[in-house]
This record gives sequence, C-alpha cells and structure tokens, in this order.
Amino acid sequence: MNHAILYENQKRRLTFSIGLLICFAMYSAWQMGYIYFMGPSLVIEGRTPLPISMDNITALIALGYVLSLGYMIVVPHLVVWAERITAILALISVLGLFLPLPDDAIRLLVYVQTFLCCFMIGFESFIIVNFFSEKSTIEHLTIAYAVSTFVIAIIQNDSIHFSFTTFRFLIIIMLVMALYFFFKVPTAKDACPIYVKKGDLIRPPKKLFIGIYSVTLISCLIALCGPTSAGIVKNGVFILYLTDSIGALILYVIYKKYKIHPLRSVSIFMVFSVIGFLCIFSALYVPSLAYTGCALVGLGMIPCQFLPLYGVVMMKSYPTKYIVPSIIGIALVTVILQSTLVEAFRAVPNMLNLVYMTIMVVLTPIYLRVEPFLIYTLNRKLTVIETVKETEEVTDDEVETAAAAEEPIVSDTASETDSNAVNLLATLTKRERQVLELISCGYSNGDIAKVLFISEHTVNDHTKKIYRKLDVHSRHAAASIINKYENVEK
Repeated sequence: MNHAILYENQKRRLTFSIGLLICFAMYSAWQMGYIYFMGPSLVIEGRTPLPISMDNITALIALGYVLSLGYMIVVPHLVVWAERITAILALISVLGLFLPLPDDAIRLLVYVQTFLCCFMIGFESFIIVNFFSEKSTIEHLTIAYAVSTFVIAIIQNDSIHFSFTTFRFLIIIMLVMALYFFFKVPTAKDACPIYVKKGDLIRPPKKLFIGIYSVTLISCLIALCGPTSAGIVKNGVFILYLTDSIGALILYVIYKKYKIHPLRSVSIFMVFSVIGFLCIFSALYVPSLAYTGCALVGLGMIPCQFLPLYGVVMMKSYPTKYIVPSIIGIALVTVILQSTLVEAFRAVPNMLNLVYMTIMVVLTPIYLRVEPFLIYTLNRKLTVIETVKETEEVTDDEVETAAAAEEPIVSDTASETDSNAVNLLATLTKRERQVLELISCGYSNGDIAKVLFISEHTVNDHTKKIYRKLDVHSRHAAASIINKYENVEK
C-alpha cells in the first residue's frame, strides 16, 4: 500500500555513521551492565556490590517502563529531549556515588540510577523505530550491539572482579558516549515521522501486527531468560554475551558479503537457543555441557535484539505513535512474568531451562510464519500515488491503471527456482498481483477489500485464483513466492 505519508516518512529516515551507532549502543551496555551488576530480582543470584539492601527494584523497573511508554504517547515529539535530559541526570547521579555519603543517600542514588536506566529503555527503541534507516538499524543491531554486548560480557565475568569504583567510571564513559549521540539526533518537528490520523486512508495490516506482537512477547521474555539461565553457571553470563557479540558480527558479515538479510537467519539462531537451554539443563548430569549451552543460548539471544527492526517494519506499513509504547508495554509484561518464573522455580532453578526451551520451541514456528511478511515489507519500495477518497467508486480497471507496477526484470544469473517463481507470478493479472502484494504486507482479506474499494467476496475470489496459479495453500507460502521474485528483480 503506497501513500504520500509513508513515502515522506521513508525520506525522513536518517543514516548514521558506525561510530555514532556505537555511541548510541553504549546505552544498552549501561542498562544491561548496570541492572545485572546491581543484582535486582530479575536474576536468581544477584550480586549487589554495596553494603546496603536493595528492595523493590522490580517495582522501580516497572515504574520506569510505565512512565516511559506514557511519555512516548503524550509527547512523542519531545522524546529526543527527554533522552538528553535523562542521560544528564543519570550522569549527575553516578557522579554523586563518588561522594562519601551515608547508606540511605547511596541507596537513593542507586534507585535514581535504576529508574532513569529503565525510563530510557523505551526511548532507545523509539529513536531507532522513528528515525533510523533500515541500513542504520541493521548496523546498529549487529555491529554496534556487538560492541555493547562485548562490554556487558566483560562486566559480567566471574573471574576478573570489577570494583564498584571501576564500574562507576565505566558508567560515566558509557553515558557520555550515549549523550554525544543524543545531541546528534535532530529535534526539529519536521525531522520526526508523520503519524497517521483518522481520514488519512491508511489501514494497518492486522495479520502482520498480530504476528509481530506475538514474536515480540516471546522474544522479550527470552532476552530476560537467557542471562538468568546462564547465571547458574560460573562465567555463564560472560560466555553468553561474548557469543552474542561474536554472532552479531558474523551475522553482519553474512549480510554484507552474501546479501542474506539478518531476518532470514533468525530461525536458525532460535534453534541454537533451544539446544542451548537443553544443554544447560543436561549439565546437571553432564557438567561439560554447561559452557556449550551458554554459548548456544548467547546465539539465541541475537534475534531478541531485532525487536526495533520489527518496529521499523510496522512504521513502514502504518506509522502510529503507539507502536513503540506497545512494544515497551509487552516488555513490561515479560519483566513481571520473568520475575514470577524466577520466584516459582527458585528452589529448582535448573527446571527453568526446560521452561525456556519450551518457549523457544513455540517461538520458532511463530516467527517462521511472520518472516515472509517482514521481509516483503522491508524490501518493497514506496512511491507516491494519488490517494483515492473512500467515498468514490473506483473500478478495477481504474485502480489497476493507477497502481500498476513495473514489468518484472529477470536477472540473467537468476537460479532456476527463482525463475520459476517469476514465471508463476507472470500468470497473475494486475489485480491479482495487487492483491498478492497486500497479502504479502500482512493484510487480511477484509482490509484488502477496504484498501482496493472492492467487496471482500471479490478479494476471496482473487485469493483463490492466486493460490491456484502459484500452487500454494496459504498466505505464508504466497508471500514466500513473491519474496523469491523480489530477490530476482533486485
């Protein structure tokens, strides 16, 4: 579905240098390094390095999440300023930890630091989803995150002890780097995306959104479960994040050298994670499997980093200010769920690995069902076409003329399989091709009817003909066929 708003938002997306992306990724290093270093209730064996009790951390984290998503809904155009101010306050609070303060004052500063860390968590995704180009998003979630997860791995090691003084200096460095990036993000109103309003004649692809939210829920949970599972193994968290870092770099090399989109590798890493959780569980009987399990779970953590990329897909289809708050809301639910699981299995922590393995087994097929729609939406090029008012009657011929795509160009080097895909698509009429493209964007038949101003019965007929001509039996398979064609065309 093309629209002037979608096209304008695509033009506004920004591409950042690798150096700036690494600065931005230091927020993640600060968040994950700090939260787990301080030992809140999200992990089974916390290790608070201060001689004070740390109660109600989970409640404080939840408060940060809630206020973050509320802020993004009410004043989305001020999020970048909020990032800047919050980072400055966090920097001031960590500087205060260098002072000879009483325990209550130290506890207060630690609480402030924890709250600010979680309050910013939604803003990180907001900036990526709303401002980043696909190129910068992928580079950030692979190269830049590889650097940040390596830093987290060093902080989380069990062999080289980091004093709290050293950790404070690390926090200062990470916050200064992140702050530098925040001041490079534009705050002008015309730099922000245009959000849809009633009357814009843009409809959300409901099937795609439901699929992405399902994947998001389970991915957020695994992002929390991984460190918890590896935490029962000495140096397990170090191995997990180190493997995550190396795997992310490998993923980027594959993407650049072999032109394989990172989303196509997600399911493979999910399988690694399933095997990893099984290995950690089995380490109770075969101890040598523990480190292998942590490494495999680390690889399985990589897909959990791609949540902002899913948000980019959603914004490309239906730009609304509620996308990131919805993702952060789901993340909040998983924080509470993870805390509940940890408490429930505190006496038998190894059983958690079977629970996590089951979750990954469920996640993998769900993702595979969503993947073709994600890939197609990311790959499609938006062009400006005239928006037809919903009150006007439009014939099939008129719509076909307005939205006709360019004729497919088949590469001389295309594989036989891809050529067959093109041949199958060549049998479709322009209207059927139009319906297929909307199917591949994750639209239901009812929504397709509203987009094309035709009856749902007509869409059902077109869908049946498309299935018959492509020799497929599902929307997933149809989207996979057109993705093969798009690869050839490019």
